[in-house]
Amino acid sequence: MSTPRDIQAAVYAAAGARDWDKVESLLHDDFVLYEAASLPFAGEWRGKDALQRCAAAMYGTWAEAKVDIHDITGGDTHAVTVLTLTMTPKDGSEAFSQTVCEMGEFEDGKMKSLKIHYFDAAQVAERA
Repeated sequence: MSTPRDIQAAVYAAAGARDWDKVESLLHDDFVLYEAASLPFAGEWRGKDALQRCAAAMYGTWAEAKVDIHDITGGDTHAVTVLTLTMTPKDGSEAFSQTVCEMGEFEDGKMKSLKIHYFDAAQVAERA
């Protein structure tokens, strides 16, 4: 049996490769991705294609966005990814970075939810 950390790492690897079929195979039927209400890609993204739809919205907000994963840790029911997201606004202004922690919750060997926590969501919204 895979641990939450293993499953979360597999979700990120598949998403990075844009292998959305693989991503969906790792998600619970009732999967929900949560983004802060203040963000331009805010809300509760529901369904097995939620990660793909949210990623398209988030990447579409920026001229360029780059994710650097630093670590993934986990226990019996949760895993957390620590990453840096570097975003370049479409208005040509200077790129900026945010530390982001993404908490996955697991049930029946699948990722059931993913909650995205930005260090400063207000800055992200302001620069979008």
